[in-house]
Amino acid sequence: MDSSRFYDWLAYEVINSSPQRCFVPFGTGNLYENMVAINQKELAYHSGGNDPRFKGESEILRRCNFLGATTNNPKSKATKLYSYHLPFVHFDEQRLKFYTYAGFCGQHSNVYPIEEAKLDEAVELLTQQGVAVEPSGAAGLALLLQMQDDVPKDDKILIVSTGKTKR
Repeated sequence: MDSSRFYDWLAYEVINSSPQRCFVPFGTGNLYENMVAINQKELAYHSGGNDPRFKGESEILRRCNFLGATTNNPKSKATKLYSYHLPFVHFDEQRLKFYTYAGFCGQHSNVYPIEEAKLDEAVELLTQQGVAVEPSGAAGLALLLQMQDDVPKDDKILIVSTGKTKR
């Protein structure tokens, strides 16, 4: 499958809202990496040739921090974010550094491990609001809760929840 088409509609929905910070669960990394790649592609081709789905605000998106939420805890409740064979985050760090340096995303864009206590808090908050979610899907909110003291209160924040599978 062409990776540029992986989660592309969701990626456009996210970047079209022009957030200043976007918190995303990071399991395989496909969703996160494609979101950042599509953002880069649209900003690079802003003068023409971009996808007709793109409606985002380029100057905001150049500073958008894409924050991936993962776990390196083998006992985490976020079972879809941890892999025994990949105990550390694996993604193209060099490409992300280039995107940051070139102005295609914010300086704090990266993948961060979440604390289990914040994950529990996120699941509880979402459940209280009637959102069907499992721990892996709540990782974005968990990362926001973990970083809340470092996030400006007036930033436009988007939190991706990947929901809940049937069981």
